[in-house]
Amino acid sequence: MKRIRLSFKGSLLTGSVLFGLIVLLGVLAPWVAPHDPLNVDLLNRLAPPSQEYPFGTDHLGRDVLSRLIYGIRTSVLIACAITVATLSVSLPIGLLIGYVRGRVDQLIMRGIDGVLAFPDIILTVAIVGILGPGFVNMTLAIIAVRWAGYVRYIRSLVQKACQEDYVRYARLSGNSHIRILRRYVLPQVLPQLVVYAVWDIGRVVLMIAGLSFLGLGVQPPKPEWGVMLHDATSYFQVAPHVMIFPGLAIMLFVLACQLLGDRFSEKEAAK
Repeated sequence: MKRIRLSFKGSLLTGSVLFGLIVLLGVLAPWVAPHDPLNVDLLNRLAPPSQEYPFGTDHLGRDVLSRLIYGIRTSVLIACAITVATLSVSLPIGLLIGYVRGRVDQLIMRGIDGVLAFPDIILTVAIVGILGPGFVNMTLAIIAVRWAGYVRYIRSLVQKACQEDYVRYARLSGNSHIRILRRYVLPQVLPQLVVYAVWDIGRVVLMIAGLSFLGLGVQPPKPEWGVMLHDATSYFQVAPHVMIFPGLAIMLFVLACQLLGDRFSEKEAAK
């Protein structure tokens, strides 16, 4: 039992440290990055890792480390903003249909089933293809695809909370529906929803990187991990560092989100 608890605390700490460190680097990018991420130096193109350039340079001589650090602002911070925006759209709908049910619930759930019938990345690519490539269109497309999964999850949490005795007592006591949702249901739903959102940020980062890799998301020369992977494909054999480090950055952040989501969900389940 002691080993299990130590493992739980260790993985939770690892995920928290990784997540916090990556976000902090993004916030402090102007003060932490050793070079200008947009500075082109063709004389130093595809330079290997060195003391001046710890992660080497890309095909235009730009510092890979600096571009990775500034890429956090696009890949991670924007993923957090997209997740918050998706929650803002999904939370009222999920609370409403989970609490009221009836015909409105059935109508909205049939639409959600239709959205969820398509894989996320395929539907997102289709929407961006219609709207056109770019950062704004990518953001709108991800929100348009991700909201359905959040609504379904929130609905299930609300329906489970409404079966609790204290919610039934609140109804019998004459509390209004809004008061019941705000005071009794929402506090029960929110912790599990936050866990789900933290875990989902990693998936959003993967979607941003994937769309940018395909040329449909963030456009060069803006630093972004998917854009860096796309630019590195032609030079992987002669300068593997230009692809390895962005790939490691994506892997570490997704791992941090996975550790946080899994450990917090286990903690909630153990209560």
